[in-house]
Amino acid sequence: MDDLKLRRLRPYEGLCLTAQDLEDEQVYHRQSLHRHNLHMHGYGIVQGLQVELKSKKSIYAAVIQSGFGVSQIGQGVLLDQTAQVQLEVPQKDGIYMLWLFHVETPDEDSVRPVFDTSATEASRVVESCATRLHPIDEEHKDAIALCRIRVRMGRMSQEQWPVPRAGRQERAAESYLKPKVTEFISVNKKIISLMLSTKRLQELELPVVSFNSSLISAEFLLIEEGTSDRVLYRTAGALISYAHDFYNFVPISLKSVTRFRDFIRRANAELPNAGQGNDAWQRWFSMFENLLRPLSQIADELVGSSSPQRG
Repeated sequence: MDDLKLRRLRPYEGLCLTAQDLEDEQVYHRQSLHRHNLHMHGYGIVQGLQVELKSKKSIYAAVIQSGFGVSQIGQGVLLDQTAQVQLEVPQKDGIYMLWLFHVETPDEDSVRPVFDTSATEASRVVESCATRLHPIDEEHKDAIALCRIRVRMGRMSQEQWPVPRAGRQERAAESYLKPKVTEFISVNKKIISLMLSTKRLQELELPVVSFNSSLISAEFLLIEEGTSDRVLYRTAGALISYAHDFYNFVPISLKSVTRFRDFIRRANAELPNAGQGNDAWQRWFSMFENLLRPLSQIADELVGSSSPQRG
């Protein structure tokens, strides 16, 4: 956004208004609104705009949910209904970003004659949006970053990587991170519930209580809307520490638990410290996400075995 001082129309008696005067007046109010959006709410996705990449016979399409975002210049961009957009596969392999651009076009239904001529002009402008795919290293300040897409050997795949989000506070990763942290909490609560039916786990009181308390605390923390990505990363890190202590001392001897111990040790060993930035935490979070599948296998094995009923 241009940080130059805003200029507005100064009307006075006898001023002869021109089309440029009216244009300048509109520009003033729009720039003022853009400045408010940018400095009060930030830029990125405000709500919705989730993307799902679909393919059929080498034809790719992005299904974009309706929503609203703010560009880096403060321009609001609205997609009023869910849209499916066909994507052309780029010839060059690499990472691409799908952007949602603000578009302005003359409204052909508002055509009027130009005074004292035979010409006609549209008297209104329609604001809409359109998607475009660009290389990841290109920055577009007049658009909203929706999702990353990897292109390799003529195929496209969606990368689950956080994109900027706007709102009352920074929450750049919430749309992607929050469900993963919530799933981690849910699966572990289920596992503890199943394990508590064994006598041996009941004897392991302190680790169980500590881990269960951390899960409940994190669950309450995530109830609040607009959780910042920093809080989500740190919450995931704290849960990993408690989970490491729990699973390395739990006496249940299932194969899935034994395999999971190796995963949790590595994730805990590479846990970033509190002073490191979000980039380091973001790279580490892929390890956290990879724990969800082996966790679900533990729960399935507990449900399908008789071990929860035996001592």
